Amino acid sequence: MITGIHAEQIPQHPVQAGRVMARDTGERMRVLLADDCRHGRRLLTGLLLKWGIVPTLAGNGEQAVLLTQRRNFDLVIMDILLPGMDGVVATAKIRQFERENLLERPVPIVAYSALDLGAVKAPLEHAGVTAVLYKPCSSSSLQNCLAFCCPGRRFLS
Repeated sequence: MITGIHAEQIPQHPVQAGRVMARDTGERMRVLLADDCRHGRRLLTGLLLKWGIVPTLAGNGEQAVLLTQRRNFDLVIMDILLPGMDGVVATAKIRQFERENLLERPVPIVAYSALDLGAVKAPLEHAGVTAVLYKPCSSSSLQNCLAFCCPGRRFLS
């Protein structure tokens, strides 16, 4: 089930069988931000930096997939409309890599979009999206997203 995250919501922590949640190790959160829009990247990067999180940036789906295969992330924020490989296909490829490599903890992947994603909810769920964050996102909706997707991890607020 995909959860849409809005500023006025404080979602419950997800409970998924067999999933090991990220634990606070004192390290900074590792966030991958996949977005081809400079403005969107700047907005989210600015918010994340305020909380001590330096995101890794990807400009398209192919880069996002490669980065998740090479590094461990606590969270992926994935724009849905990316050039080349879109965010839905990139998410499905990340999930396929996780299954093939028997990864213990699938990375939470948040669909990031200005679109009403109700019509594509089934493909998003099938691809393995954890939650939806709507553009433009506010500071509070991003905080809710981090708390929902990475319970147990601390970030400056």
